[in-house]
Amino acid sequence: MASTSSPAANGALLRGLGAHEVVGTPKETARPVDGVIDLVGGPLLVEAYDRLGEGGTLVALGHSAGTGEDFPFGTLFGDQGRHDRSLVTFFLLNCAGLDRDLTWLAHRVADGTLDPGITWRSTWDDAADAVTALRSGDLHGKAVLTIGQTS
Repeated sequence: MASTSSPAANGALLRGLGAHEVVGTPKETARPVDGVIDLVGGPLLVEAYDRLGEGGTLVALGHSAGTGEDFPFGTLFGDQGRHDRSLVTFFLLNCAGLDRDLTWLAHRVADGTLDPGITWRSTWDDAADAVTALRSGDLHGKAVLTIGQTS
């Protein structure tokens, strides 16, 4: 399952990456989920945590919402089907063995078996345009900026 702000625009891409279901917000999921990787934070993180099934884990990676997480009273109570849920944080620089994992990923990108989703590429001179496109939500994918001449 994948959640995106625009299922109509991004659904085909996400299904192509393996998502069986694409929704606009976590509360639209048809059933509880086993795991969530949250890049947004704020109210969407709260919704995603609420959709976790028993034994599920939510990994909080980002905070692009720019707002806090306000959990309603009772959210953290365990009951049938919602027992043993976890909310964990992630700090990239504390990950042991990261060089091995990044090397593996780089090889998959280089041999074409992994598409990093680059949708915008330009020079460093266009950094302001890239940031504007990313912040406005007009760019769905990665922006790559090169230093110096591109060929």
